[in-house]
Amino acid sequence: MVGWEQVGSSRTLAHGRVSIVVLDPLGSVFETLRDLSLSSSLWRLVNARRLPGLTGVDLVIYAVYDQVDWTLVKTLLQRAPTLVITTSFSSSDATQALNHGLVGYLDASLKPEPLRRAIVGALNGEPAYAREVTGVWLRARRQAALTAVEDSDLTPRQRQIVSLIATGATDKEIGGSLGIATATAQKHVTNILERLRVPNRAAAVAVVASRSQL
Repeated sequence: MVGWEQVGSSRTLAHGRVSIVVLDPLGSVFETLRDLSLSSSLWRLVNARRLPGLTGVDLVIYAVYDQVDWTLVKTLLQRAPTLVITTSFSSSDATQALNHGLVGYLDASLKPEPLRRAIVGALNGEPAYAREVTGVWLRARRQAALTAVEDSDLTPRQRQIVSLIATGATDKEIGGSLGIATATAQKHVTNILERLRVPNRAAAVAVVASRSQL
């Protein structure tokens, strides 16, 4: 198939196996990912012209060597949860990534094991951002989120949970605060993401915060 390079035993995307597509025209990031021994079908997409046929994908990794194309990001997000790996890390771009609802924004210079853990976490719906990036971003939006949550279209319990998410609470901490099991807290978070139609917790906080500005 012209424009694709595949690593692993699968000949087609998905079909019961986790599939990661790496949009990487230069190939350097893709080569780094090949060495991580991810238990997923790993594909390289050379250019964006193949995007219309992109289906059955669990995660898209967008390799950035200069500037992020945010229009392209929006297109990728319509296909699958998307993560940026960049050789030109920018705090402002990391903030933009959070605002757009990307599942992560990672520095390509990360050591192999932290990079592997971040990608595995992204496949499980966990935000893959540097801790200081999410900390600053969440603190900047915390009060707006806590205020706006009262006016959102969520249930009272869901509003409580979004308020806790805005403080950076984990599922276990949410469960402890509300007196419910961690698994129940996880289910509530999943329902909130579906109700708000967002890919991750950071995006949920952003949506709720933005409503306070309408």
